[in-house]
Amino acid sequence: MTTPSRSSRVLRVVGIVLVSLLVCAVAVRAGFWQHGRHVERADAIALYEANAEAEPVPLAEAVPEGEAVGDAEWTRVTVEGEFVQGSTTLLRNRPVDRQRTWHLLAWFDTVDGRALMVDAGWVPIPESGEPADVVPDLPEGPVTLTVVLRAAEPDDGRRDEGATRITPAQMPAPDAEAIDGYGMVREICGADGCVEALGSPVPLPHLSLGSHLAYTWQWFGFAVIAPIGGVLLARRDWQLTGEDGDDAPRPARASSPPKTPRRRRERGPSDEEIEDAL
Repeated sequence: MTTPSRSSRVLRVVGIVLVSLLVCAVAVRAGFWQHGRHVERADAIALYEANAEAEPVPLAEAVPEGEAVGDAEWTRVTVEGEFVQGSTTLLRNRPVDRQRTWHLLAWFDTVDGRALMVDAGWVPIPESGEPADVVPDLPEGPVTLTVVLRAAEPDDGRRDEGATRITPAQMPAPDAEAIDGYGMVREICGADGCVEALGSPVPLPHLSLGSHLAYTWQWFGFAVIAPIGGVLLARRDWQLTGEDGDDAPRPARASSPPKTPRRRRERGPSDEEIEDAL
């Protein structure tokens, strides 16, 4: 078997080390990405706990005119105004406790001249599939809402019947200036008293840190192991391919001792030679 040359062995070792360093760099990048996701989750939970547990404040105080919900997300606010009749839009594909439901989205005109999109509640989807069987009418006249502010969801571009995202892009256009965000209704108070929502109130989501921090340490650990494993693999490869290659001078082959010429065996005179001599 031909032993690889020294140059090819060096290239193999360098290649192994470079691949291990590349894997290390990818693992470090993935680790920082997971850590970033963990920090985002932690900040969101801190904001949720700080705002959701506070007493409700007026909408104009939490979100001044011309501003988006932003850092006011999860803030409990009160807002006065009227529901825009005919603006009810069914949000599909949002189960509640594993039950098929429709969320009831609607526009709410505030007393300060803006429009707030609200998730007013949810109703179970009937076997008939007809909204008229379960969807309640919007309250008429002035009412006061207590809502939890949320940032609007990204638009998925679908324009089917109803909505698939809570975003103004999938709602009928309001007459007033729309607030960038929406409110999850917690209470509706009118002349006839207060109710929690239209249908049932949409439960607030449960926020958790998830496993991003664990994945962070896994990726960083892999980043440490990769170069160590690469060096060990390169060392083993160098040893298995031999210490010297074809470029090294080969030792002279030992010459075999000269063969001693075989002496011909002496033989006596033949019978004919003996007869001639007589």
